[in-house]
Amino acid sequence: MQLRAKIAQLFLTVGILASSVVQREIPGDPFTVGYSTRGILIDGHARILTSGAIHYPRSTPGMWDSLMKKAKKGGLNTIDTYVFWNIHEPIKGEYDFYTDRANLPLFLEIARNNRLFVILRIGPYVCAEWNFGGFPQWLRHESNIVFRTYSEPFMREMKRFITKVLQVVDSFMPENGGPIISMQIENEYGDYQHDFGKDGNRYAKWCGETAMGFNLSVPWIMCNQYYHVDGIIPTQNGFYSHQQLKRFHREYPDMPGMWTEMWPAWFQRWGEPKPYRPIEDIAYAVAKWFAYGGSYVSYYMYQGGTNFGRTSGPFITTSYDYDGFIDEYGLENWPKYIHLQQLHQILLENEQLLTKNNVPDPIHLVNDTSVDAYVYGKLDSHTYLVFLINSDNSRDITVKLDGIQIELPKWSVSIIRGGGNSQKYPEILYNTANLSEQVKCAQEHPAKFEKISTGLKTNKIYWRPLLTLGKRTIKRDRPAEQLSITDDRTDYLWYRTQLPVPTECLEGSNTEFVLNDAGDVAFVYFNGEFIGMQYGQHDKLSNFVFDIPRQVLMQNSTNIAILSQTMGIAHNQRHMETYSRGILGSVTLCGRDITLGSWEMEPGLEGELLKGGDPPVDPRQYENNKLLDMPWKRYDPSQHKLQMQQQKAEPGAQINWYAIELDNMLINTQDSTQDEEEMLYAVDLASMTKGQLWINGHHLGRYWLRRAPRKEHHEPCQKCVYNNWYSPDNMCRQHCGEITQRYYHLPRSYLNLPSANYRNLKLSGFNTLYVLEELDGHPEHISIARRVSPFPKDKDDEDDGHDSPSPPPPGRPRYGIWSWLLIVGIIVCSAAAAVGLGTVLFSAFDRWRTRRGYLPLENGNSTD
Repeated sequence: MQLRAKIAQLFLTVGILASSVVQREIPGDPFTVGYSTRGILIDGHARILTSGAIHYPRSTPGMWDSLMKKAKKGGLNTIDTYVFWNIHEPIKGEYDFYTDRANLPLFLEIARNNRLFVILRIGPYVCAEWNFGGFPQWLRHESNIVFRTYSEPFMREMKRFITKVLQVVDSFMPENGGPIISMQIENEYGDYQHDFGKDGNRYAKWCGETAMGFNLSVPWIMCNQYYHVDGIIPTQNGFYSHQQLKRFHREYPDMPGMWTEMWPAWFQRWGEPKPYRPIEDIAYAVAKWFAYGGSYVSYYMYQGGTNFGRTSGPFITTSYDYDGFIDEYGLENWPKYIHLQQLHQILLENEQLLTKNNVPDPIHLVNDTSVDAYVYGKLDSHTYLVFLINSDNSRDITVKLDGIQIELPKWSVSIIRGGGNSQKYPEILYNTANLSEQVKCAQEHPAKFEKISTGLKTNKIYWRPLLTLGKRTIKRDRPAEQLSITDDRTDYLWYRTQLPVPTECLEGSNTEFVLNDAGDVAFVYFNGEFIGMQYGQHDKLSNFVFDIPRQVLMQNSTNIAILSQTMGIAHNQRHMETYSRGILGSVTLCGRDITLGSWEMEPGLEGELLKGGDPPVDPRQYENNKLLDMPWKRYDPSQHKLQMQQQKAEPGAQINWYAIELDNMLINTQDSTQDEEEMLYAVDLASMTKGQLWINGHHLGRYWLRRAPRKEHHEPCQKCVYNNWYSPDNMCRQHCGEITQRYYHLPRSYLNLPSANYRNLKLSGFNTLYVLEELDGHPEHISIARRVSPFPKDKDDEDDGHDSPSPPPPGRPRYGIWSWLLIVGIIVCSAAAAVGLGTVLFSAFDRWRTRRGYLPLENGNSTD
């Protein structure tokens, strides 16, 4: 009995020790990062890294944990994100790394808690279809600055910001048990380096020297860097990148092949059909990349998110969904998610085969070169992995491999595992063009919006017209460039002038009013009457031509007002410091040049806070308040049009503010049976036209109910096949003829909703939706919708009985040597006890564990 008790104590204590070793696998322990030709090295082991871009400012902090869990379940072991300079330092020297969507340390901590690596792409130029490419506006005012070239002011500020970021993320470096395994400096500079000549070359070299000068424990990368930079790993971006690897391995034999941006679709502009990329082609491109010797892939974007506020680039929609693997609201895009999840699982399960073998030369299995086999291992060995590639886009091909015939669909890759004592024939694990029944089912049941209200109660809608302030007027002899006045703190700038009506307007047939080289949008008013709105395309300047009714010109003088609007600042132009908007060219009326004269400019619209956020007036407190110049009034749809007609004609008269109190009872009652994570809300603005949207002080973004061209008028809408080189400009556009963006993300964390113990939902506070409508709309028809996925959440667990791969956490090999020593120790000690040596061993063991503190000493004495 005494011996059995000793054995029990032994196993208990060994269990404690084993548990302590297992705990070493959780994030927090230091580890090392390096690289070799076969991959990023974690604690000396080359790894296959499957990554996805999730940008922290494009989702709310409340979403981050769920997004990362879903990314991990989708087979990712790494997250990548840019660092966005203009949200972290909007004012020079004033930093924000800790509030709301700017909380980078929280994002990194959540990644660490989910056992995900992170590649931090500092830039600080990011492109990303993000306003001004991530640059803060104050940067363009630095004396003699030229962006992204050998310019001392630019390099000084760039290095200062990078230094600050490195201070903020220091605790997340691998030597501190953090998830960061690589950093990026600059971004796609190879596309612009040649344009800057020698200064471009000097700047690229400076970027490398600056990065290496920080002496970090992780490697630095530069994506799309076509020119050599010492010490920096050049990486690839594109729809396909396998074709770059042969040259890359030849020029950089000691560096891993890294694909930093695999584009699974594309972004969307207002008025465009939705981009879509066939999942068979995505899988084909990724499988081919790994066949050719790549070891890292990152999907740009895995979850695109939302361009909240005014963060989007020119004419980019507020939704940055990107047709990603997880949609803007946080729901899995199931067909894409599952089909690539299966590929990720195979790659990670065969990591050892891929990383411990050199990149093989292709074996041609048929007479032509359309079918190649890349064999990792040897066909006659115990285990091997083969990528069979059919790059012919017109025909299926049958090949024979290791005793079996294999059908290769056109434009596809099959992954085959062979060898092993119990396996007579190789096993076909996956084909990129063959969709499982589960994926096909998911394609038939896409996520959708369900209305939870058919319209808003009109007694909870308030409105008021726009007021003309005239309090910040700037006078010039010609129209001034817009950003020099607004500093991009607002989209809007008023231009006003008064002049005698030119005789050409009275005597000739030309009554055109022309704004040359203008952008992005212009609203024009003559004598207070709204003439119309025109807009440009992308980030190009336009010539806006307005036909002025002759009766408007039949006066001695005319007051002209132009409301100029930017729709985002350029994110990828050369010499971005010179980017200009507003009225830049000549202004003509009836053919006469009226550019020179007396002009007044005024930034912003009344009620719009220049820093973003909630308009400053609560309508319920100020309804019919005589102290206000223009009080809020209750909205009556039957009287509203008449009220608008009775207003005095003045610039901006068609612009209206609406304040709408949302019905909390409706939102919560509808979702009472739903998991909180799945209460995903959107505002349906189909009844509105164009403007901006706020909820409870949070700027949700711009809206525009602009339609995409019809299918018969737009060639990319007319064809979509997986078996061809993909480009969003010529194929697979969807939702043609529909509104580009109808639904606008309403994050739960921005809503005042009751907690679970609230019994009276009316006590939970109210939610006020503010709508700035620039043209015309019917706010009573605005509705709230819920984003739902009819495809079961647990479907991915039912396919083949295998859970998605669960990669080891940052820095930890799957099993350490101490784990094996403990197992051996258990066996040895058990055998010793069985033959009568237990007493001696246990006596020694008791003395040892007492000294180690696993048992208290007798009489309550401590070990100190």
